[in-house]
This record gives sequence, C-alpha cells and structure tokens, in this order.
Amino acid sequence: MFNRKMKKIVSIALAGTMVMSMTACGNDSEDPKPSPTPTTAAKPNDSQQDDNNSNPSNDNDDNQTDNNQPTEGSVTLPVEPHAGSTPRTIRIGTWYDQYYDSTHSDIYANPEVNNPETAQMMFDAVKKVEEKYNVRLEYVNLTWDGAMESINTSIMSGTPDCDVYQVDLQFGVPATLNGYAMALEDILPPEADIFNDQTVFKYLKIENIDNSYLFTGSALDCGACLLGFNMDMIDEAGLENPQDLYDRGEWTWEKFREYCRLLTKDTDGDTINDQWGYSGWFNTMFSYLCMSNGTHVAGGKTESLSSPATIEVLDFMYQLYQVDKTARPFDYENWDINTTVYTTGTVGFWTTYTWVQSGNGLSSDVGFEIGMVPWPIGPSGNQETNSQVAVAGNWYMIPVGVERPELVYAVLEEWSNWYNNDLSYRDDTEWHEDKCETERNWEYLKKAGQSTPWFDLWANVTDFNAPQDVINPDGDSASTAAQAAEQYKQLVQDFLDTYMGNN
Repeated sequence: MFNRKMKKIVSIALAGTMVMSMTACGNDSEDPKPSPTPTTAAKPNDSQQDDNNSNPSNDNDDNQTDNNQPTEGSVTLPVEPHAGSTPRTIRIGTWYDQYYDSTHSDIYANPEVNNPETAQMMFDAVKKVEEKYNVRLEYVNLTWDGAMESINTSIMSGTPDCDVYQVDLQFGVPATLNGYAMALEDILPPEADIFNDQTVFKYLKIENIDNSYLFTGSALDCGACLLGFNMDMIDEAGLENPQDLYDRGEWTWEKFREYCRLLTKDTDGDTINDQWGYSGWFNTMFSYLCMSNGTHVAGGKTESLSSPATIEVLDFMYQLYQVDKTARPFDYENWDINTTVYTTGTVGFWTTYTWVQSGNGLSSDVGFEIGMVPWPIGPSGNQETNSQVAVAGNWYMIPVGVERPELVYAVLEEWSNWYNNDLSYRDDTEWHEDKCETERNWEYLKKAGQSTPWFDLWANVTDFNAPQDVINPDGDSASTAAQAAEQYKQLVQDFLDTYMGNN
C-alpha cells in the first residue's frame, strides 16, 4: 500500500553514482531500500501483506538421470558445459544475502529455513547444475549502494564484477536503458522458454523498447489489486454480477460508471449521500485504470501523460469524483479508511488485495458476500492483452562483457527450476485462495498474476499530483484531465531524462 507522502526517486545512470530514493509504501520511513524477498518463503499468515513466493532463486532436477541430459518436462537450452578441468565460477551480484550456492554445506546455511523439503530441493539443485555445466555458483552480496557502484563502474570499464546482477528496478531499469545489460534476444534463440511458455522466467516489457533485458522467476504473482464489490448491494439494486459481464467482455468503464451511479444513494433522506458506488486509494485506482486502458505515464524514456489514453484515465476519474459524485470523497487524513470503509456496507466497489480482505474482514465478518472482479476495460484497452498487475520484486540482468552469456543464462534457468516444473512446490497459494473465499474470485486473481507485469514510475516523480488534482474534494479547484496533463507532462519528462539517462 502506498502512503500519500510520495517520495522522489532520482537516478544518474551513466558516469558517476546513481542516487535513489524510493516511494514509501505504507509508512513514512526514509529508508530508500525495499525489503528483500526471501528465497525460501513461508506460507503467508494473516499479518503478511505480500506474496513471498515471487523470486525462486535456485534450480532442481528431481529425476535421477544423467545430469548432462534434459529430463522430462525440461525447459533447458542446448548449451555445452564449460570446458576445462577447473569449473567456471558464475557470480551473481545481489544487494542482500541469498541462498543457496556452491559455498553452502547444507540447507541450514540459511538461518531462516522454514520448509526443509523445498530448501533441500534448492540445495540439491546447486549440485546438479554444477555437475552438468562444470560451474560453481556464488552469490556476492554487494549491498544496495555497492550493487549500484559495481554496475556503474565495472560494466562501463568492460570487465563486469559479476556474471549476473539481481537488481531492484530502481537501478536496474536505468542500467539496462543505458547499455549495461545484454538483450535476451541477442543471447537466446526464439524458441527459448522465456519467449514462449515462460515456465521458469518471464521478462520485463518496457514501454517503446523493442528488446528485453530484465527477467525474473515466473512464480505466480498473487499481489494484484482487484475491485472488491458488495454482492448483496449489487443484487438488491437488481444489477447483474459484474463477474458475468467481465466474462462476456462487457465489463467496461462505462458499465462501471453506470453501476456507480445506481449504487450511490442518500439512504436517510438528509440530502447527503451516505452510500457510494466506489471508494479506494486514488494512486492504486490511477495505476490500474492506466493498465486497463493500455497506457502509462512514465513507463519508458518518453512521458505518456499527455497521450490520449492517459488523459482518458484522468478524465474518467474526474467524471466519477467531480461530475457524477459517485466516488466517496477521498479522505487524506485517514488513508486506510478509503478502502476499509467497505466493511461498513456503504460502498459498492473498492480497491482490494488478499491482505486487505484478511486484515479487515471477509464475508462472514462484514455480513455480506464479497465478490472480486478485474478492473473494467477502458476505451483504449484490450481485455485479452492488458496487464493486470504492477511489477515488483527483484530482476536479473546479464551485463555486457560477460563471457558466454548463453551459458550463464542456461545455468540460471535450470538452477531456478529447482521445482522441476512442479508448480505446486513453487506457488504456495493456499493462503491467497482462502482470502479470496470463492473459486471464482481466486481465478480472477490468478489470471491477473499471470498477466504481463506493468511497469511505470509515475509515483516516483516528485511533486506529480495529477490524480490528486482531478479528484480534489474541493471540486471548485479540481483540474480537468487536460489541465492536469498539461501541468505535469514536462515534470514527468524531466524526471525520465534524469532517471533513464536520456541525452
């Protein structure tokens, strides 16, 4: 969850050191470093807010076959092992401690083992990939600042310190766009799994960039935001289940707007609305409306705030908040209430995650049936191809200058497939399924988590207030979509010129 205090992110990506400051998520901490995702994750409990299974880091082939032969279900590439009597050391630069590599003697080298079975699978995978490819694997904890310095200096000099870097996007994206990373298309054949089924790895698509540079594990992302809705309120209003509309391709912005109008009411006759069609965090709404309309603000080297599709997003928010007045006025003094108000039964739709449902009330707690549905499709969007989840976690990049990058990638792919394509080991979804309550709700969340990740830096742009301006509770001073886009487009472009290293 975002805090309303948006903090800046600045990156100078070519010569010199990158200086970054991360947007705070749910607190006022000034710490610029996001919490690392553990590689051996526990099943989330009711206090956890994230899917901790997003970054598988090792590889396993559980069949007792010749280590030099692909096993059934393998997605490995036909790559020759390292030649020579001395194994090649493949170093993976990280910014926090990770497990397992060739230096570890048993699974308890990781002091936080919580699932010995999967930990052993990860540990065994290291040995198998070592034997198959004649390599040694070594994690190198460079620290947050050290990783940025290593990327900025060693790659530029032509002798990268590491064969692979695991990067936070704050310094990974500028590095790739300034020529420090190898394009996967230049390393791998078109039939590589990452370009097709994405069984083990998926790549990051950056707006208006043809090639792919960053990649991460394909573990199911259960961290998407859906629209929660009050099924009892929908039924009482005589409206069709929005899930049925979505399944038919009819769940659109205009249909959502219509539902919000019909659900907004003055229930006690005092001429003041006390039931609304929608309530939720404006920043989450803005991001997911951009996704549902196939657009960005700061998703590449050039600002898209002034694009027709993004102006449509701002205008849709303006219509709900200022024209129809069917969105509950945003409460800046109590950030959480904007979505947790659903528990009072006074809103039809709200921004929700599984951790929101868990922490604030399931159907049995609130006294009405809770449904979950993807965000409606915008006029410039496409239900089949739209992203439905914002990018997160750590991503790999293979730096320019690495010897035999195809070997490095093949080793990493097999190592990361420690579960041998058995996704029941990789994707522990029981907690999330439980918080979705129904199989249908869960299927929508799962589908969102399988969509192409959406990358945008709009929340990192200092003093960018376009969404706030159009939903301003003081309607008389609210900006129109066109006014907001005009006011902030240069601010976004200036940020991108610095962050992306544009000339």
